Amino acid sequence: KCQVCGVAIPTKNGFYSEGAHIKPLGKPHNGDDSLANLICLCPNHHAQFDAFSFYIDSSSLEIKGLSEFKGKKLLISKNHKINRDFFDYHRKLYDAAQKL
Repeated sequence: KCQVCGVAIPTKNGFYSEGAHIKPLGKPHNGDDSLANLICLCPNHHAQFDAFSFYIDSSSLEIKGLSEFKGKKLLISKNHKINRDFFDYHRKLYDAAQKL
């Protein structure tokens, strides 16, 4: 299910969600393809995350930039070890996108 909204999209083969890289893959970002660099999102939140419509605060894990989620935190399983430095990287990209 989406770690932002909690929606689990049912399909005939089970539930659908998308893995979103926090620090983008490829040049110039060079994010890695590891679980530490992934969050699970619904298609809408994946598109918004990649378009820098919101970010996740690395210290509090609060969702920032989406008014409907103000004060809410990213849903994280205790077994999901995210490298929070990747959230800081994404935040820098978010800040740059807001200036455009």
